[in-house]
Amino acid sequence: MSHAERSVFGIIVLLPLWWGIGFGYISLLLLAGLAASELWQFGRIRLKAPRPEVWALFAFGAYVTVNMNLHVEKITGNSLLSPTLLWIGGALVLWYIQSNDVRVRVQVAIWAIAVLMAEVLAVWLVAHFVIGESSLPIMRSLTGLLLSKQERYVEGLGDTNYLRLFDAEDGTSFLGTPRYAAFFGHPEFFAQATAFVFLLGLSGRSPWPLLLGSAAVVALILDGARSSVAVLIAVLALRMLLTLGKHGGIWALFALIAALSFGALALPPVTEALVTTYERTVDSTNNLRKASTEARSLLYGRTFESLGDAPIFGHGIPGRTVVPGYEPAKVGSHSFLLGALLYCNGLAGTLLFGIFAVTFMRWLWRTRADRPDCVWWTLLLFMILASVVAFDFTRMAILLLCTMLSLDRGRTETDEAMWAVKQFPRTQQKLAASR
Repeated sequence: MSHAERSVFGIIVLLPLWWGIGFGYISLLLLAGLAASELWQFGRIRLKAPRPEVWALFAFGAYVTVNMNLHVEKITGNSLLSPTLLWIGGALVLWYIQSNDVRVRVQVAIWAIAVLMAEVLAVWLVAHFVIGESSLPIMRSLTGLLLSKQERYVEGLGDTNYLRLFDAEDGTSFLGTPRYAAFFGHPEFFAQATAFVFLLGLSGRSPWPLLLGSAAVVALILDGARSSVAVLIAVLALRMLLTLGKHGGIWALFALIAALSFGALALPPVTEALVTTYERTVDSTNNLRKASTEARSLLYGRTFESLGDAPIFGHGIPGRTVVPGYEPAKVGSHSFLLGALLYCNGLAGTLLFGIFAVTFMRWLWRTRADRPDCVWWTLLLFMILASVVAFDFTRMAILLLCTMLSLDRGRTETDEAMWAVKQFPRTQQKLAASR
């Protein structure tokens, strides 16, 4: 593996360690390690002139940070660091990736993700069958200890400060057990990562689609995020449709759809059985987390009604909770598009992010020659989920990984340069000996 591949492999595999330190500060550790590595090997941080998408992300990050701190009751370290590390930190890493053409072969990423998923499922097995979810303590992370947070966890104190594997406050998984969040802070963010794992597995050679796909399905069942499951199924259906069309199998697909439709609609016993099954499935799904569904409907409605109060620059921060006693259900939350962009940052912030999104997608498309198809399906998945899920470090990390993914190929020019620097003293010694 190249130096970049070893670094990315280590970052992914050691996610439990970063979670134990404090999930929200992974960007700070990553940036510090990246700068130290560059200074150690080259004596400087190698960066070229930023591209338009980097400038746009810098501008959006600065806007969000300033806008948030203008509206908070008291400026704290969290109000300054949280948006800065997410957006400006992401811009810095993207700038470094583009400046040095950092590429990671998809097979290396698949191996790293496979190790991580083995860790995720192994921890759940121990927590569920050996310890028991109800007996599992919620301990403070290293960050929580350093910041002297209270020992007892209370909803709203932040997942970065506490090590919480399960979320029992927001309903249950598809198995009826507490929702599993693994090392991602919250089940919704874990579900996004798991959906990406499924798509990444499809870009690998056999048996990776089966192995990673099965692990992702199990994780999604333990997670219980309905939005990620529904969007992933839609994306997979579209992928299958385009794949069959590309290989001349589109007519066979249409024939299969026609046969299934005829059987479902023309045969009364089959139609009645399907309708009954559908009604039961809808009822059971709604009752799975009925309070969550009703709360989200109320939350989105209140958020939409409040957009006109500050349309240009937004409200800066989420508003009051719509569910008494449940702090996270605030107006302007639980949706990146409606909440984080339009409600919190207004039309100005939405325009800045739109510029970044367009220029970023354009750069990805222009450099698409050796990118695996999971990059495009992941972007589509995240764009759809943006309407019902907030943007967090998990999604930023996956997007940055997607910019580095490439199909199998040799070393990049950057890797060759690093190898030459390391070999230079040995070369000089060999020349001197030969003389």
